[in-house]
Amino acid sequence: MRSLDRIIFMGTPEFAVPTLQALVTHNRKPLLVITQPDRKRGRGQRVTYSPIKKISLENNLPLIQPKSVNKQSVIDEIRSCEPQLIITVAYGKFLGKRILNIPDYGCINLHPSLLPKYRGPSPVNWALFNAEKITGTTVFYLNSKMDAGDIILQNKLMIQYNDNYGSLLKKLSETGAKDVLTALSMIEESMDVPQPQNDRYATYSKLITRETCRINWADSAETIYWRIRGLSPHPGAFSYLKGKELKILEAVPTIQEHSSCGKVVEILKDEGFLVSTGYRLLLVKKVKPAGKPAMSAYAYSLGANILNEYFTEE
Repeated sequence: MRSLDRIIFMGTPEFAVPTLQALVTHNRKPLLVITQPDRKRGRGQRVTYSPIKKISLENNLPLIQPKSVNKQSVIDEIRSCEPQLIITVAYGKFLGKRILNIPDYGCINLHPSLLPKYRGPSPVNWALFNAEKITGTTVFYLNSKMDAGDIILQNKLMIQYNDNYGSLLKKLSETGAKDVLTALSMIEESMDVPQPQNDRYATYSKLITRETCRINWADSAETIYWRIRGLSPHPGAFSYLKGKELKILEAVPTIQEHSSCGKVVEILKDEGFLVSTGYRLLLVKKVKPAGKPAMSAYAYSLGANILNEYFTEE
């Protein structure tokens, strides 16, 4: 039985945190953590650390934040660690062949979908957009193609009726962390039997952009409902009402119909407000006005005077 005690970890957002924490907790501290550079965020453009940087500093883990992970100086530093394995979880940058060829046992990645379905940058969002009932996690060996390497293991997860992007991503990050530990044990015990992906069944998740988040009120209430779930709580599906941006964080499709699109047709006390769509009405339950905290749609309607107003593109 081989022992994997020389590991490098690469990750950046909150999704990667449970895996790094699991490695630390189970005495598999990485020799080196690589995360993306600090970013300026918010109106004040304050410099903020990535979630992985915060965890690394808390655990005194060696850390680097290269702008380009594939430049020679970074490759030399990785090689100097003599890693047996590199683990990547939502690192956010493509690894070139020179890095992939360094570890003795290759590079593995945790991906929040059942590959080859939803390869790409936004699998959780698109699983919800498409009203999937089941999703899951995949641990696989990286190769030169995006999310196309041989699969070590997969775990299915049922999407619950109250799941949105935030809750589903959290569940997948937690189950995925356990999957990575299992994959490590399988590799140590030579029990991993990598299975090639069938590219014929591959689908791709597109990057989430501002246009992805813009609500098209000509769509059906059901379609808009899934788009809202797939973007809540962040970045949030949005539209404009009375000239101001309004994010819609929670809504429910109804069986009621109306002839117009994007019109606030009724205020329901303590519930929210009904908006007409291309097919049936949508009950909006939770919103976030620009520059303000999230609130119930009914509370928002009390001071906004929105009855019979239309949502617009801008």
